[in-house]
Amino acid sequence: MTFTKEIIENVKGKSVKLLRNSEIRAFIENLGIVFIFRFTSAVLSVIGLVLAARYLGAVSVGNVTLIQNTAYLLYIPMCFGINISVIKFLPDCKNEEETEILLGSIGVWSLVLTVISVIIYGLFHPAINKALGFSGIQLLLTVIMAVTINYSMITEAILRSRKQFLTLGIIKMVSSLIFFTFTLISSLVLKNYLYFVYGLIINQFVAIIWSLKTINIKKFRFSMDISKRAYKYGAINMVSGALSYIMFNSDLYIVNHFCSDYDVGIYSLYQVNVKNFFNLMFHEIFAVVFLPTIVRMDTMKIYKRIKSLIPIMLPIAIIANMALSIFMLLLYGRDYKINWIYILLISVSLGFHFLYYVFNSVFTVEGKKGALLCMNVLGLPMPVLILISIVLTRAWGITGELISLLITQLTLVGVFLFIIKFKYLKNIKTHIKY
Repeated sequence: MTFTKEIIENVKGKSVKLLRNSEIRAFIENLGIVFIFRFTSAVLSVIGLVLAARYLGAVSVGNVTLIQNTAYLLYIPMCFGINISVIKFLPDCKNEEETEILLGSIGVWSLVLTVISVIIYGLFHPAINKALGFSGIQLLLTVIMAVTINYSMITEAILRSRKQFLTLGIIKMVSSLIFFTFTLISSLVLKNYLYFVYGLIINQFVAIIWSLKTINIKKFRFSMDISKRAYKYGAINMVSGALSYIMFNSDLYIVNHFCSDYDVGIYSLYQVNVKNFFNLMFHEIFAVVFLPTIVRMDTMKIYKRIKSLIPIMLPIAIIANMALSIFMLLLYGRDYKINWIYILLISVSLGFHFLYYVFNSVFTVEGKKGALLCMNVLGLPMPVLILISIVLTRAWGITGELISLLITQLTLVGVFLFIIKFKYLKNIKTHIKY
């Protein structure tokens, strides 16, 4: 039997074994439902980005990317990691009253945290504008987008916990159609990137309103004990989320500091937007079904199974990211030349980024211990990795930043495997053979 046939037979054997598991079959079925709608939304997003690149130019794309990425930073204290708490605790609610108490408590504190955050951003707006090079309207739109992202995350988490994947898919697709309409207006008619941002905000707003109508909570109750439990767990995930943001989004600000506005746009088209599309496919399709499916399953069994599939998953992820990068660059038009070094570095780094996200997802929903593990994986090497990013970008520009991203992904996957094997497993009774 040839080496190729051995690989094919091995994949077939693993596939048959996995499909015998009823939970995995249900996961694949739900994944298929979500994929149909979310992939359609993703395609619309890509077309919107292509139009922006062709008709608005690289500088405008860079501005949109900076606003969007900053909004995802500003939403963190508003959300406080409570979307993960919803996925963790909502399935455990035994009746409608417990559900109303949990969601009512979250609703109250979410409003309070959002108002406080907006006030703080308003007070410190001169410093924020100076640091980011934003105008007043850019920061205002960034804060509004942060608010819509916050409530979109929370309402989506509720629907995911209830496994209403079909409804969620329809909501996302319709809101994406609205965004696409604004993209056409901004790119072809008004030639102003701000309308692209308006479309992103309205996209989220429509999803929030529709989700709230679907959730249909009859009565909101409040409990301080439930609030403490949910937000204590959320706080751990908030810190982890903040570290994750710094680790995976500081690159754009580093490039913005050392390079020109045009370079920021080119970097956005090559790396940031390809990464965002990858993240959309992972978080909006795979994780939407994956997290609710594994929340009550044995963490180490899942980890062991995923680890055994790395030789298959990693090459597929790298090849898929390479194909995506080339395809998107071809769509941008002749003004954007293909840089094969950029594509290779991005594809390999995003392949390992996929492995990191899978491991992170498995342990995030396990509980406090798993959340702390994920936080340590990010926090321990982060200062050194960001320093490497700064040094390499200052020396070699975009190429240096892409090299540092590959170093980052390799390091994070390595740290994950190391901590799980030599620290995490020593603190549990489950025995796993390696």
